[in-house]
Amino acid sequence: MYIYSMGHYWPETVLDNHFYSQLDIESDAQWIEDRVGIKTRRSVLSHESILDMRFGRATRQQLKDQGKIQTITDMSERSWQMARDRFPIVLDAIDTVIGGTSVPDDDIPSSACTIAAQIGMERVRAFDVTSACATFVVQCHVMRGLMKSGLTREGAIFCAERYTTRLDYSDRKNCILFGDGAIAASISADPKSGSLKVIDTMVESAPSGWEHIHMPDGRTFHQNGAAVQKFAVTKTIAAAQDILARNGLAAHDAQWFIGHQANLRMLNSAMERLGVPESKHLYNVDVRGNQGAAGAPTTLSQNWEKYKKGDYIVIAVVGAGLTWGSMLLQKQ
Repeated sequence: MYIYSMGHYWPETVLDNHFYSQLDIESDAQWIEDRVGIKTRRSVLSHESILDMRFGRATRQQLKDQGKIQTITDMSERSWQMARDRFPIVLDAIDTVIGGTSVPDDDIPSSACTIAAQIGMERVRAFDVTSACATFVVQCHVMRGLMKSGLTREGAIFCAERYTTRLDYSDRKNCILFGDGAIAASISADPKSGSLKVIDTMVESAPSGWEHIHMPDGRTFHQNGAAVQKFAVTKTIAAAQDILARNGLAAHDAQWFIGHQANLRMLNSAMERLGVPESKHLYNVDVRGNQGAAGAPTTLSQNWEKYKKGDYIVIAVVGAGLTWGSMLLQKQ
């Protein structure tokens, strides 16, 4: 399986650390940066809408009804346009579309169907695969299986997240972390010029820990920060080491590492313990925040021009479930 083009998109609203002083949560810009290493992030909401949610002047549903929340479909279409600008994609050749988001526009239909309709893909099988912050790796794992079985030849993957619409803005532990983002990836069973070969994918779960990261129906995001931090560091390291080892490689053999963009302090801790130097560590959490499942793939897409032929790229992600996974890519 080959990823032969990618595109990414971030909404226009910039949430810098100074903005959070308006939320009356006893935080300042330096406290936030020192704690999580994040300076700015993007949101599908305006500053005014976030303040209205924080102080009880509007609910998420009211903002949605008023057209004040950018849709998953729109975010995905914008990222798809970048993918098409990077490489000519023949829509009629695509036979499978996999969507995925933790915060869909609607419970049904699948986001894959609404995205495919918006873009003009009619003769496709379209469905969603979601696994919280591990979604992109799980989507690729599923697509790889379909292609290995011969059921799919050309596909597209969409992953868009809008956690900023599902936060408790009185909770400074979580609301300072998140931003919004989206990616689109064009996939083929056959190699194309400049593509990334998906050499291997791995997905694992520990379902008994599901309560540690939870977003109840109609309510806001919740996590057990202490437990999640330890899990995130440990499993990021394990996921990266495992996929390298089963392909006969060690950390020093890879040119690039991308982790789940939870917070920069967590990422730096994991990379240090893996023995990955700063020069090989790709991230955007410092200026885009924790984008859920979109964090790692937006980082992959953002650095698209950086990869050279033969480069190995390791992606290791963790998320609710509890679930973790990894991918090994090589530039063709």
